[in-house]
Amino acid sequence: MIEVTLDKEVTFDLPEGEYPAQITGVRPFNKHTGKGKQDWVRILFEVEVPGMRDLECRAGKNFLLSFKQGSELRNFISPVLKPGFFKENSSKSIDLEKVIVGIKGTIQLRHYCGEEYVKPLVVVDGFELVEGKD
Repeated sequence: MIEVTLDKEVTFDLPEGEYPAQITGVRPFNKHTGKGKQDWVRILFEVEVPGMRDLECRAGKNFLLSFKQGSELRNFISPVLKPGFFKENSSKSIDLEKVIVGIKGTIQLRHYCGEEYVKPLVVVDGFELVEGKD
């Protein structure tokens, strides 16, 4: 007999609810829109879902790469950054990966069920800080 242990299968097919999670990556990409080419980022999360420990549970959320006041990315990420982060770093270049990768918190997932979907689309509704980055 040849026995091997298989790697965990990756899944983004997660149930609705709130779960412990950690930001594990930031991936840049370009999106072509009516306004021309835009820079976007995808924030990736590792999610701990009870009953799914044999799978590598992941979630992701896409944002226009903009930290202007009122932007979706700034509104989403501000609660997990230290108070005064934007004022302290005004006009400076930051390494977004170094700033947010490793932050642990609670992720809120919900399902969007459209007619065109065989199974629901998992949407990241929010991410709240549990503890700071190590």
